[in-house]
Amino acid sequence: MALLGKESTVELSGEARFKHLVSTLTEKTGNAKKGFLGRYDVTGPNLVMLLNGRNIHALEKLETALKDGDVVTLLPPVVGG
Repeated sequence: MALLGKESTVELSGEARFKHLVSTLTEKTGNAKKGFLGRYDVTGPNLVMLLNGRNIHALEKLETALKDGDVVTLLPPVVGG
């Protein structure tokens, strides 16, 4: 995602949840619109979020707990033909 670059490491507090990561990334990208990474609503279907290879929407969404070493992948929609 152009907003974050190719890879980024984020430090979070002990009992962080996915929503804390989203908040931190939102601040990091300088976006004033809460819950958005650039133009992508993190609660909407247009941004695919993977936690250790599993779609976050199939888990507990933003309440999913994170642990040290988790890998989060953010995939914006791909359009083409």
